[in-house]
Amino acid sequence: MQSPRPAKAGTRIILEHADLLTYDAALQPGVQRLKGGVVLRHGNATMTCDSAYLNEDDQIFEAFGEVHMVQGDTVHMYSRYLYYDGVSKLARLRHNVHLANKTTDLYTDSLDYDRIADIAYYFEGGTITDAQNTLTSDYGQFIPATNDAEFRYNVKLVNDKTTMTTEHLFYNTHTRISSYEGQTLIQSDSGQIISQRGIYDVGRDVGILLDRSEVTSGAKTLIGDSIYYDGISKFGEAFGRMELSDTAQKAILYGDYGYFDDKRHYAFATSRAHAEEYSQKDTLYVSADTLELISLPIPDRLRLDSLRAAAAQEGKAKPDTMQRYLRGYRNVRVFRRDAQAVADSLSYISMDSTLSLYGKPILWSEERQLSGDTTHFYFRSKKLDYVDVLGKALVVEHIDSVDYYNQMSGDSLRAYVQDSTVREILVSGKVESIYYMKEEGTNDYNGLNRMTSSTMHVLLDSGKVKKSIWRGPVEGKAYPLEMASGPEVNRLPLFQWAADRRPMRKEDITTVGDSLPPREQHSRPLSDLKRFSGAKAALAAYEPFERRAREEALRTDSLLTQYRALRPEEYRQVYQCVLRPSSDSGATSTPQSYLDYSWVYRPFSSKEDLDNSSTSSSTGIPERKN
Repeated sequence: MQSPRPAKAGTRIILEHADLLTYDAALQPGVQRLKGGVVLRHGNATMTCDSAYLNEDDQIFEAFGEVHMVQGDTVHMYSRYLYYDGVSKLARLRHNVHLANKTTDLYTDSLDYDRIADIAYYFEGGTITDAQNTLTSDYGQFIPATNDAEFRYNVKLVNDKTTMTTEHLFYNTHTRISSYEGQTLIQSDSGQIISQRGIYDVGRDVGILLDRSEVTSGAKTLIGDSIYYDGISKFGEAFGRMELSDTAQKAILYGDYGYFDDKRHYAFATSRAHAEEYSQKDTLYVSADTLELISLPIPDRLRLDSLRAAAAQEGKAKPDTMQRYLRGYRNVRVFRRDAQAVADSLSYISMDSTLSLYGKPILWSEERQLSGDTTHFYFRSKKLDYVDVLGKALVVEHIDSVDYYNQMSGDSLRAYVQDSTVREILVSGKVESIYYMKEEGTNDYNGLNRMTSSTMHVLLDSGKVKKSIWRGPVEGKAYPLEMASGPEVNRLPLFQWAADRRPMRKEDITTVGDSLPPREQHSRPLSDLKRFSGAKAALAAYEPFERRAREEALRTDSLLTQYRALRPEEYRQVYQCVLRPSSDSGATSTPQSYLDYSWVYRPFSSKEDLDNSSTSSSTGIPERKN
């Protein structure tokens, strides 16, 4: 019998135990056959098995049966077969392979483990589990010392709250932070994420999403070139080509920067901000330098009234339990097929269905233009009911291809609307009017009638003046057409025809610019967008509401200590509810029921704010510089 050759220095595999050792140089030169309780050691690695072939010359062995390999007392590997190269320190484990350390278990049918690099990798499918997650893929590699893992091809991560599928994933089983590349879908209790590249904290449900990602939470979907998303706190922040859609409210918000807080139902957009509201037959488009949506629970008393009203109308949609405020700051533009407008600022309150435009707004409908200092639109059953124009109210109607304009002006104006058509106009306070007259029985104009009065009442039919009534001290003068060519006769002092400012199509809304420099390749540099903070805007937006609620609570506590009944006029509510006039009502500026709400409008109605401030007090967004 010939003994095996001595092993090379420094690479020796040590046989510590075997129940039976045999050697046959003729059959297998240099190979020892080991059986029963085999224990081999190489450095700080120990291998046990039922039987093995050991080649001391080449420093190679093969192990069979119940194979167990321990690396440094921290990594345990189990299999039915092991091939080990003592020179390269590479272990190849096959059949029912299980690798385990303190936090992680890996299961596969074929695993290679590089002891020098401390990397285990599989290539025929495998599974890694930790305390919360299970990861599967076609290919994977794991570094036990750092708990870092990489997965490729058909990657899937599953836990009690999250399912993630991707093509390429890096994951740390200790921190549970992952980074991914390729088409990725993340589904969790908080919603769904579709992304191409990013970082996702599986434990905290927080993600930094890149390359035009999409986040869905309930009825809301947020899209952006890059997104920061917190699924537990339910807020997201988007940079670059942001889109926030809400299928429940049938609205989409756009901007180069966006933020939403789903717990508060708050949304914010700025830099090329615009919105689409498609709940009606005709979509409404609104743009401004900054747009924000604020939502608050309806107070119990008003909610009860709403529920009672809904109960009386069985079968109709359930009432909304939130009241919503839409605000637009600076350079507001509005487009709908039947009406268009421009203004400095905008406010919409769902509680009383009131849309208000501030800062010398102008409204167009067909050939008619309305303007004033402030305009309020009142809706009933989602249809425009009437319009109030306050301060320097002016109505101008272009009546012919030539330079003829019917005009009305006064301190205030109310226009009643039916089926999107003005049917009645009431003007009060220093009323002036100019109307062109036609030759009876023809369409030829033959003169101009100029009148002044205290009030004026105009009835219209199909958009055409049917009857005009002047009240109070009335003065007037008629001019033949040839004597009415000068502006001192055919123009009122407030006259303006701003057709060049009128949005004529939705693209005039959706492509409006802002104070930032032109974007490059349809995206904003992050350095430009970092100056915005949706979180700060949300705090600023809700602070007056919360302060008001605290004041009301303190006031209520104080009133409860008094031993007398309060008179109705002593009640002061946070919310306003305006009762609509009936279709037959006349002109009246005093609603039947009014609860104080002026504090909500104060940021817009304050002349000092509009004239002297270049920054919105609510959002901190700079005014556009021309």
